[in-house]
Amino acid sequence: MTVQPYYRDEATFLNQTPRRYQLRTTIQHWQLRDLVLCPKGMRSSFVYVNQNNVNFFDTNTEQTTPALKDLSFSPTSICSGYGYLAAGGQRSQLAVRSLDTNWTSQVTVGGSINNSMFISNHFGETRLLICNNDETIKIYSLPDLVRLQTIQFPTAVNAAAVSPDGRKLIAVGDSQQVFLYNITPNGDYVKTTTLVAGTDAGFSCAWNQSSEKFAVATQDGYVSVWDIRSTEKLTKLKSMQHPQVKGACRCVKFSPSGSMDLLMYSEHISYINIVDTRNFSEKQTIRVSPPGNDQNISGISFSEDCKKVFVGVENSILEYQVDTMARRCFPQGSIL
Repeated sequence: MTVQPYYRDEATFLNQTPRRYQLRTTIQHWQLRDLVLCPKGMRSSFVYVNQNNVNFFDTNTEQTTPALKDLSFSPTSICSGYGYLAAGGQRSQLAVRSLDTNWTSQVTVGGSINNSMFISNHFGETRLLICNNDETIKIYSLPDLVRLQTIQFPTAVNAAAVSPDGRKLIAVGDSQQVFLYNITPNGDYVKTTTLVAGTDAGFSCAWNQSSEKFAVATQDGYVSVWDIRSTEKLTKLKSMQHPQVKGACRCVKFSPSGSMDLLMYSEHISYINIVDTRNFSEKQTIRVSPPGNDQNISGISFSEDCKKVFVGVENSILEYQVDTMARRCFPQGSIL
């Protein structure tokens, strides 16, 4: 049975006064909005998309440097992991860069829009999963870009995520369904369960650090959360602007540090939401655009150390400080 949360909206996980970087982020597809990220090992930097460039920005020096420059396409999706950065385009274009050696490659993978991508590791083998509008996930090895497998779906695939322990895969697309797979020791993907999230398409999914919970963001303005041990939803979270179109949930992410235990999700415009995942009883909603001036959100990301949150809006990227002391003081609850 799904628990409909009764939460306090006055929680303060983030400082509401952000630092603002005057950087333009661009959205190539109106529904695909995961275009800001923090690569592992680059503590003071984030990555963002501007037209046909993917850039690094160092928050200490406030300097921008190109990560993938003058691409032949404007990225609809980006991802990073295990020392690689990848960008996908509207016509199945793919660009990959090694963050360690600066090796780059550009290819096309076939199909249609590369809606999202995910980099995982399977027993020492780095894999790139590409979610395409042609109803597939194409799985490539890195860095040689050999196609290992293609998983067929009954719908366009908008997002996928591999659990941190490397044992499970979730995928969502242009339907109400959530597809759950086991990843076998020999690297095969075996479908085990099909769940139902909301009443509209899913556009983002994520695992928590312990691989025990996963979340799905849907266009109807909800984020559904499951515990891996049950097919029943653990909770269902609503957007601030639900049921309006601008309240569609576009991107969802768990904090990468287990001690923080936070879940963040963005709406189509103007608002982000942060929830305590220890009991789902506290929530903070922040308007990231000025009063009376709605702005599109291009992406959200926790910093690697979970001390900051970055939010891309139309003409800037905002940096919010996480109240890490409060999160670590009461790991099992709060004192009233």
